[in-house]
Amino acid sequence: MHSHPNNFLSGVYYVQVPLGANMINFHDPRPQTAIIRPPVIELTAYNNDQTVMCVDDGTLLVFPAWLPHSVSSNGGKERRISVSFNVMFVAYEETMSPPLRSGF
Repeated sequence: MHSHPNNFLSGVYYVQVPLGANMINFHDPRPQTAIIRPPVIELTAYNNDQTVMCVDDGTLLVFPAWLPHSVSSNGGKERRISVSFNVMFVAYEETMSPPLRSGF
């Protein structure tokens, strides 16, 4: 599991995706969800700590760079070919990070 610090957006384009290696997992970024966790009888969208997305050839995903994600290893004989990328603003420190307030 990882994220892409010092970026605004991250993305991945799937060129070739063999069956069995066609999923990406997006994990819940809130640390408090692991502190008190009631017993889970059946996984649902309300009690799961990750979202699993199935992808096909030609799928393009763009997501916030801070969102933790992972993929399972490809155990098949066909290659999974994907192109990942990050997007950041030009001159971020000069234009985006100072507080947007005046008069203090």
